[in-house]
Amino acid sequence: MGAQSENMPSARLAAAVGERELLRLLGLPRGRALEGDLRSRADEARAWYAEHGRPFAATRRVGVEPFESDAVRLADGTELRSPALAADLRAGEGFAVLVLAASAGREVGAEVARRWTDARPDEAWFLDRFAAAATEALVLLASAAACREASGAGATLLPPRSPGCAGFALADQHRLMALLGAAPAPNERMALGPIELLRSGALDPPHSLTAAFGLTRRPLAATTPEALCRGCALDPCRFRRAPPAATKPAVRARDASQVIA
Repeated sequence: MGAQSENMPSARLAAAVGERELLRLLGLPRGRALEGDLRSRADEARAWYAEHGRPFAATRRVGVEPFESDAVRLADGTELRSPALAADLRAGEGFAVLVLAASAGREVGAEVARRWTDARPDEAWFLDRFAAAATEALVLLASAAACREASGAGATLLPPRSPGCAGFALADQHRLMALLGAAPAPNERMALGPIELLRSGALDPPHSLTAAFGLTRRPLAATTPEALCRGCALDPCRFRRAPPAATKPAVRARDASQVIA
C-alpha cells in the first residue's frame, strides 16, 4: 500500500489542542488556570496557528513477516530495529505496521524564530509550545483516522513507537521516511512534504516526528495519553503525564468499538 499524505486544516488542528496538554508543554501545573497575560499569549498562539499553520501528515501500512528477534521484518524486506515494537506485535499477534510522519509545518518554526529575533521571547515561547502540542494532537488525529479505517476489517492500532525512544534505533528514521516515499534532497537529506531528514537522523523543521504502530485484530483496552507515557521508556522527561511503568499494552476481550487509538 502506498503512502497517503494529508494536509489537515490548521483551524481544525488548533481547535484540537487541549488546554491541559498545553499547560503540560508550557511547564505549568495541570490545575492552573490560564489568566491575564498567560491567557492572552495562549489565545494569540492558537489564533496564529489556526490562520497560518500548515500541518502535514503521511501514513503507510505495511505487512509484517514472521520474526523471532527484536528486529521487525516487514513484507517489503525492511527491518525496523525496535524491541518495544517487536514486543507489541508479538503480544498483540500483530499482522502489519502503520508508519507515520507528522509535522506542525515550517511556517510556525519560522515565525517562532522571527519572534526571538524581534526580542519577543514570551510570544515566541508560547507559539513554540503550541506547535509542540499541535504535533501531538496531529499524531492522535491521524492515528485515530487510521484506527477507524482499520476497524472495518476488525483491526486496531497498538501504541506508537518512535526512533530514538525505547531502544528504537535512531538510524531507522531513514527507513521510516523511505517507507513513506521520501525523496533525496541536497546535503544528503531526505524530503517528505515539509519534513527533511538530516544525515544525523534529526528532523527539520522542529516539531516533526516519525512513528510506527503495530496493527492487531485482538481487542485492546483503551489507550490514553497517560497510558502512552507510562509505556514510554524516555526518562527523565520533563513533559511526562504519568510515571513510566514496565508494562505491556493490556490485551483483553472487549468490544472493539470501545477502543481508542
